[in-house]
Amino acid sequence: MPTTTYRILKSDGCYPELNTLLIALQGVAVAAELHVTGTVKHQPGDYFTVEAKHLEKEVRLPIVGPVEAALANKKPDEIQIAIVNGSTSCTLKHSTSGFIEFSNAIFLPFLVTYHERYRAEIESKFKGGRTTWPAPWQMSWALRNAASHGGKVFEKATQQPVCWQGLTFSPSDEPAVSILSLVTGADILALMLEMEETRTGIQISRL
Repeated sequence: MPTTTYRILKSDGCYPELNTLLIALQGVAVAAELHVTGTVKHQPGDYFTVEAKHLEKEVRLPIVGPVEAALANKKPDEIQIAIVNGSTSCTLKHSTSGFIEFSNAIFLPFLVTYHERYRAEIESKFKGGRTTWPAPWQMSWALRNAASHGGKVFEKATQQPVCWQGLTFSPSDEPAVSILSLVTGADILALMLEMEETRTGIQISRL
């Protein structure tokens, strides 16, 4: 399947969130592996996969590196994240849906943190208001609102919908549908990468 591997460098704005997120996720992956097999034998290049819900994609995240760097009082020079179009048919060492709620929940605060840190910059570049922002930033605005206000995005029924990658969400969708139910952590991570590229106008380095 077509795969794009991103190289997130220390100079990239989303690096702090992604590095911290991966430390947490690697810790859970190691604990799960230890519980299932009684031992941990991960090698550089090993990864775990998170499936998107809206996007027809999978995100592969490194299972070796973040924790090791933290233990050495360092940060990785780069973080490699692969996004696979479609669903792969390869046999995974372990597969479970038991971490879906955990995965969805843990990605969201990092999106909110990134959004808030650069929101003023976006507002300065796009002075016509939220509806003039790039689509990824409008979607992060909606997810940020939902995360901060009990799932609710819009204050008024007259507000304009948000649209991103074929996903449209409007005031008329609430409260019957929660926007948070339409995405997973993989969607959120792909969104963050798009946010970084539209914020800087520079494509994130790729392998």
